[in-house]
Amino acid sequence: MQGGFISEAERVPELLAHVVTRAVESRVTQVEHVLHQLIERGAVRADIDTRTIATMVFGAFFGAFLRGDAAAARASLPEQLTTTLWPALTTRP
Repeated sequence: MQGGFISEAERVPELLAHVVTRAVESRVTQVEHVLHQLIERGAVRADIDTRTIATMVFGAFFGAFLRGDAAAARASLPEQLTTTLWPALTTRP
């Protein structure tokens, strides 16, 4: 369904705007919130771009779904993302 919204973005921009507001922004904001909590705890570097990281995380799930890997994404993608991103985010060596 999101692919349909994207393909109609030029013709019906308010439709995509609705998806962005209701589905995308809320999820990206949740990830950003977690990152800010981790920064406050000193577990994640304070100089990271939380918006970009959150967008990457959200996009990874969407990308996995689009490549036909939805079941694998649900099962292993969170761990794969953590393993891949954590070394770049953490304050600990």
